[in-house]
Amino acid sequence: MNLKLREAISNDYIDISNLSIEVHNLHLKNRPDVYMDVNNPLLKEYFDDLLNTNNTKLFVVENTDNKELVAYSIIKIMTTQSVPILKPRKFAFIDNFCVKSNYKKNGIGRLLFQYILDYAKTEGASSLQLVVWEFNKDAVKFYESMGMTTRNRKMELNL
Repeated sequence: MNLKLREAISNDYIDISNLSIEVHNLHLKNRPDVYMDVNNPLLKEYFDDLLNTNNTKLFVVENTDNKELVAYSIIKIMTTQSVPILKPRKFAFIDNFCVKSNYKKNGIGRLLFQYILDYAKTEGASSLQLVVWEFNKDAVKFYESMGMTTRNRKMELNL
């Protein structure tokens, strides 16, 4: 399998939308109290905005053998809010990260993650951050294998 990492283009919308459905269905199954059951979690207008926002990149991994998109990630370069007690910092935030289910365990996630890491460094980010649901044990294990650690926890008590 020959893989190519690149920035997404407008013509990638349908393939990325289909990948986003995989992620959404996993979240919907495990957290129906949070996620709405929708046919398309990635609206075209939002996708177009992502492609045209200065601080955001949408990266894809394409299997060039069959022109299939097998992974994507949305990365945002952010700065800390101006809170008097926090040091100002620039960081990269992984908003979405998805490897197509039948392509997992082939090193594609590692390849994409490293690409993101290299991008974050070139942007002068001091860290790479993301949010992952506790139920998603495979994702947690993957991110930990890539060297990520828990920074803080967001906890809840359902009422």
